[in-house]
Amino acid sequence: MSATTDSSKLFRFLQQQAGVSRRKALALVASGEVAVNGVAVTDPFLRLEVGAAHRLALRGHPLSLEPRESRIYRLYKPAGTLCSHDDPFCGNTVGRLLRAEGFLGYSWVGRLDQDAEGLLLLSNDGDVIQAMSHPRYEVTKEYRVWLGESVPARDVERALHKMVQGIDDEGETLRILEGRAESRPLCAVVVLAEGRKHEVKRLFTYFGYTVRRLVRVAVGPVRLGNLAPGDCDRLPRDEEDSLLRRARQLLAEAGETSDRDL
Repeated sequence: MSATTDSSKLFRFLQQQAGVSRRKALALVASGEVAVNGVAVTDPFLRLEVGAAHRLALRGHPLSLEPRESRIYRLYKPAGTLCSHDDPFCGNTVGRLLRAEGFLGYSWVGRLDQDAEGLLLLSNDGDVIQAMSHPRYEVTKEYRVWLGESVPARDVERALHKMVQGIDDEGETLRILEGRAESRPLCAVVVLAEGRKHEVKRLFTYFGYTVRRLVRVAVGPVRLGNLAPGDCDRLPRDEEDSLLRRARQLLAEAGETSDRDL
């Protein structure tokens, strides 16, 4: 298989058909999990010529060679559901939830702790997964945080102000972009762009607070809205098209080639 105008790099094709990120696609091919015409391939930059590839499989499961329609959905991840495709110690995973709902070849943007809940973006488009997930693109995420302690709103506001300035925790500087306290009942609303592991909980623990409930309510321009736990719906077409354009723009600005350019 050689380079032609009617070809696509294998890892890009895998992004398109499996809905995984660029990094994941590269790793899957390099580890021998992808087969072309029944033969395992480990070169992610191999070009697939139109008509030359008749069968494509990922971990033994066939992938369609037909062009797919890019789609983006909102999912309300319930508390107690693990952000994993499969887990030998937890049967309640996002992957199992997606398969039960017929979402094959989809992945999600951003992780949430098992006891956290709220918005996950689902897509079968690798550009969306890459652009909305990678830290370099600084996609904002908004959370509502309920605390286990009864504390005055002014104390929470004071802590939020310090979070904007940044705090040092375990050798890392953690900060929020903005935050505010809302009452009745009291909760904190914080916006971040970094997404480090357990970051929200670590920020509040630093000030002696216990996070009782954590809900992600927005990822970039997409909001959770009135979805109930476990519910899922497709973005309106105008919002979907806008997000697809934004994802490809972010990749282009970073010097990464979009699926549509290969």
